[in-house]
Amino acid sequence: MSSVTLIGISIGLLFVLPGVVSAAGLFNFSQCAIDINTTFTVAFNSSFLVDSSGSFTTNLDNAWGITYDACKTLCGSGWEAFDWYFFSTSVSSWVLPWLALTAQLPYETKDSSTNLLSVLLAVGSPMLITYSLCLTVLNSRWINIRFRALYDQNEEVLGKQVKTMEAARVFLRESQHVPLGISGSRNILAQLVVSAENRAWWYSLRKEVLRSKREWTYSLLAQVIWVTVAVISAVSDFFDATVDNTTMGIGVAINSLWIWMIPVTLGFVWVGTQRSSSTVREALMAAEALVSEEGASGVYQPVRRVTNRMIGLRDRTGDEYISARSDLENNMRLRHGRSLPRTLYGISIAGFEMEPGPIFNYARAWSHLYTSRLIIDAFETLNARLEARHPVHRKEIGWNYDVKQWKDNLQGSPEEMEAYIYPPKYQRPSRDTDCMMWHCLLSALVGAMLQWGTTGAAILTAYNTPVIGLGCESGAYLLYGTMATLSWALLVFSAYLSHQHDVRIESDKSPQAPTTAEVSNKELRSLLSRQTTANSLSTLNPFSGFSLRSLPPSLVLPLIPLTRYLGLLLGAINAIWLLLISILQFTNVYNNCWCESCALGLGTKAWVILWATDDQIVAAAWNSWVFAVVMSCVAVLGAGFFFVAMRGEEIFVRE
Repeated sequence: MSSVTLIGISIGLLFVLPGVVSAAGLFNFSQCAIDINTTFTVAFNSSFLVDSSGSFTTNLDNAWGITYDACKTLCGSGWEAFDWYFFSTSVSSWVLPWLALTAQLPYETKDSSTNLLSVLLAVGSPMLITYSLCLTVLNSRWINIRFRALYDQNEEVLGKQVKTMEAARVFLRESQHVPLGISGSRNILAQLVVSAENRAWWYSLRKEVLRSKREWTYSLLAQVIWVTVAVISAVSDFFDATVDNTTMGIGVAINSLWIWMIPVTLGFVWVGTQRSSSTVREALMAAEALVSEEGASGVYQPVRRVTNRMIGLRDRTGDEYISARSDLENNMRLRHGRSLPRTLYGISIAGFEMEPGPIFNYARAWSHLYTSRLIIDAFETLNARLEARHPVHRKEIGWNYDVKQWKDNLQGSPEEMEAYIYPPKYQRPSRDTDCMMWHCLLSALVGAMLQWGTTGAAILTAYNTPVIGLGCESGAYLLYGTMATLSWALLVFSAYLSHQHDVRIESDKSPQAPTTAEVSNKELRSLLSRQTTANSLSTLNPFSGFSLRSLPPSLVLPLIPLTRYLGLLLGAINAIWLLLISILQFTNVYNNCWCESCALGLGTKAWVILWATDDQIVAAAWNSWVFAVVMSCVAVLGAGFFFVAMRGEEIFVRE
């Protein structure tokens, strides 16, 4: 639906622009050059002749063109007439393949309007969607590393929970496109982690998210191959001096502006996205019927529910501003006894954190990692209890490889299981996960590399093709890249402010770490010590001192929706701008004295090419063209390598 809308806008431009351009198409550079040569045969005048560097010359044979002022006087105003054949063939070759590929961008939002918003943000700010993809990759790696450590710990204590942990890992990794949070009290999560009968709940979640995972399709591969072949053909033709280098230069620049779509589209399929925004919610509801609870006889039995509610974990799509841990920690309040607002004039402070869809992963990276950490910590405590040979019900039956004895030692009441996982004065982990700032920085670097490696290549191609200077084409590309980066900065800053507000809401009543007198076993004390150390690792982070929580809410709160909507507006406008400049370049509207002379950057030194041959232009721009193509390829291949290599699947390869 969204890609269809975008293509519809493009088709509208295809029909509107030719009519607008044709109305003023009275300019002809070729005829102007002939007229000037004829004039020279009657009365030679060298006052406006310039050579290849734009310097004045008196030798007509060495002249490449004339000054901008002379162009206006001798050639007139307006631009060249619209050529429908040139326009249609160029647009179908250079623009339409990329518009078709937008259908393969990750959407998976809640409705059609949000899908449209998603594609506008992606096209308007490639840095934003790349940033979201990088965070998804790095968070997946973090989850993989932590669960590999859990596997190793559990295998040392019989390894009965490894499959359960594997199911939890897969579900957490595959559910990053929705706002995931803890649902219910602590004893519910404790029962899901400890009880052997509840393994089916985790297995069901894993099965459902893998079943609904987006797969490699023939349509995706066909469209990617189509644009890849088009790019390769364009580059090879670009360096062939027998073709029209002006047209090819425009086409290669257009390809550079859009080529980020290839690694991003393939990257999201590789790292894992779902086919729709509702699959995680449906998986949680389907798994509810598999939850086992203690019956009257003390035996755990499945409870078949038909309430269609989520147990243990929940998809918070559509929720009011509720933190990922607010259900787990009841009635959190500030020390002055009142809650901070979760809306401002009816506008959600959480914003895009609550919106499902891969492009919004940047806004919920903190909350998803925190939810994952709560589950990982619960499994880590379980491993420590098993290592210390602690039964849940305090009546040890014996520990060996007998499955029945192992299950019996892990049975007990919900209250006993809660105490088993959450000792007295349990210290919940910090919301500011120590690795998150590094994830953000690395994601920003990769996003900037792909954004400016591709947009920068287009700028260099246009800028260094004579006339050398900032002109209509290179200036349009520079404006696109700048607005894309600014949109990313505003949206990420808004998400960070929202995260800080979330932390401020829950910053009080944080329980102290348990004392050694309250924990009887040295192995469990060692575990709690490790958790406390992990929770305080942010003190080793050089960025941990940077916080906006000390600022008054009255100053911070208005900035959250303001920066979010400004970033959204810039991204949407920039998407339309990219469509406009991609199509406008083939209408001949840039073929006028002002654009051809690069008057935007050269000012009074602007000049227009009239007599330079294609061979001369190629010789002058060759090195820059090669560098721009290499720069674009390095950015695309570098980003693609990052997406493939950093997910962390190699962590599970046994030595």
